Amino acid sequence: MLDDLLGGLLGEAIFGRYRNTRRGQLYWRMFFGLLGAVLGLAGAAHIAANFDTANVPMRLSAVGLMLALAAFSLFNVALLRPWRWPGLWFVASFVALFVSRIAFGR
Repeated sequence: MLDDLLGGLLGEAIFGRYRNTRRGQLYWRMFFGLLGAVLGLAGAAHIAANFDTANVPMRLSAVGLMLALAAFSLFNVALLRPWRWPGLWFVASFVALFVSRIAFGR
């Protein structure tokens, strides 16, 4: 019974009777923006707690990378703001990962 209900709902979405409305776009954008923000924050917390093999600058840049991903997802995707600073923060943290790896090793 439940599989027929899900099949009917997904069948409508897949085979074209589902319309792409502004409200639907808003819901999907909010869903993926909040999902990215939550996963970015969880990744930052995980790296901060369990990344014992790297040096401190590399750990900080990895945490910064995850926080930048969370900020980008929350602000640019979920809230639809055209801010450039989360993207620049992401690029700077990504470059800092390589620089700290080269400079400090391990």
